[in-house]
Amino acid sequence: MGNFKKILVPLDGSELAERAAASALALAEALSATVTFLRVAIPLSLNLDPDLYQRIIGIRRDEAKRYLRSAQRRLATSAVDIKIDTVAGPAARSIINYVQENEVDLIVMSSYGRSGVSRWRYGSVAERVLRRAPCAVAIIRAQVEVAPFAHKRILVPLDGSPLAEQALPPAIAVAKAVAAELTLLHVTSPAYATVSPVITMKKRLHEAEEKERMEAAVYLQNAQTTLSPHHIPIKIIVATSDDVVATIIEQADRIQVDSIIMSRHGRSGLSRWVFGSVAEKVLRGAHCATLIVREQA
Repeated sequence: MGNFKKILVPLDGSELAERAAASALALAEALSATVTFLRVAIPLSLNLDPDLYQRIIGIRRDEAKRYLRSAQRRLATSAVDIKIDTVAGPAARSIINYVQENEVDLIVMSSYGRSGVSRWRYGSVAERVLRRAPCAVAIIRAQVEVAPFAHKRILVPLDGSPLAEQALPPAIAVAKAVAAELTLLHVTSPAYATVSPVITMKKRLHEAEEKERMEAAVYLQNAQTTLSPHHIPIKIIVATSDDVVATIIEQADRIQVDSIIMSRHGRSGLSRWVFGSVAEKVLRGAHCATLIVREQA
């Protein structure tokens, strides 16, 4: 799960989309991975003569190749092998098909592309790729100006479930590759959310909350001990809040992480992406790159 050897960067010709390339190349250099820049030639929706249609698609693919060659020259580094490729079809579906056919390990793309809209839009190409991708997906915030891995800190939110813990192997691999510090975060619920309404005494509430925090701390300490053979700096944080998403984002901002790495699903173990899930909400609000790991059965 942690071996990212084939990295795909979908590009649409915009500067916003290209901002993902810097992070992908930095990661590829650290992991000795190859990078492929992919551009999708979007087919016309008009009913045209088949021959004319194919000629137009051919022209679009030629334009896409010229752009990719230009991007390859502009963004090339001596340490990373950059390949280019084009496909034709609907954007998200074409990217997913390419990933499956070429056994891509990681997709790195910007949260926004050509439109440059000011908020994440449900139904965007990035969201559809994230929903259906058979591999890990890293979304790079288009607004972030900090160089990739400038702070060398990675945050991994855990909820105590094996599914959430599947984010650990790739997080360890990235942390080791870029010499980053790993922070494990567990968010506990406030006592009033877990204690029966009949128990209203302040002392009982405080005791219940402290018990949950202690259990969370023991869980994270055990994880820290388990990961110690990897010889990377690991810190743990236990926070209490009834807003898990806001707490993850606040902690990421507070300790200035370069990336949040988390599983698509946690305790619930749902078999498909659910709109409104913690991972998606973190993606919407995080001010850093977010790498979402596809959970394994």
